[in-house]
Amino acid sequence: MFSTALRKRHEWNTVPATLLSEKGPQWSENDLETCDIKLPLPRSRQEDAPQFYRFLLLSAVDVQPPAQAMARIERLFHQTGGHHVGIIFLLQEKTRGNGMTAYLNLQASLVGAFDINIIPLHSVSSMSVTIGKFWQQLAASPRSQSTATANPAVVLLPYCSLNPPIQEHLRNIITENVHRTGDLSELATTKEGREALRELLPETGTDAGDIIGFWEQEFML
Repeated sequence: MFSTALRKRHEWNTVPATLLSEKGPQWSENDLETCDIKLPLPRSRQEDAPQFYRFLLLSAVDVQPPAQAMARIERLFHQTGGHHVGIIFLLQEKTRGNGMTAYLNLQASLVGAFDINIIPLHSVSSMSVTIGKFWQQLAASPRSQSTATANPAVVLLPYCSLNPPIQEHLRNIITENVHRTGDLSELATTKEGREALRELLPETGTDAGDIIGFWEQEFML
């Protein structure tokens, strides 16, 4: 289920048509007060009462002003005591923006305040795929539905290049040394980090250059 209010939000107004055109699970549209997406949780038994995972859809535009965005996050978090809630954050906006920087800033602002999943979304067109992968993760580990998440650095990494996606074998090399998105940005934006990145990818200098160039571009916006 998705909120009809998405039709009035510039960065998200194509989501309803995208979801309604899906051939898989049927989506419905409704007025949702505290969230933008309600995803039914897998049930271990048919007689179990239905439960939902609630998401806010946010972008760089949506987190300005910060106080308003934090109020929405706080309201959603306290609705369920922090259980089965998350944020889907758009990295690639319709208008050229600083999605990656806004994503990192939001992560930093929530540390110590709200323990909530933030799932990076490369583009609105990949919404169904992203939600589908998350649902599969929930189904695979039903006992940890409230805490199921992916390492943001791993999910984000394929798109942190001037020529995405970064090839899988290169991502594997990087993720052996990078465990947080903050580490990833520091690696590409400091002199020592750039040297380390080029050493990690000795035979693929252009790939290291694309990663460094991507982060330079993000912080120039």
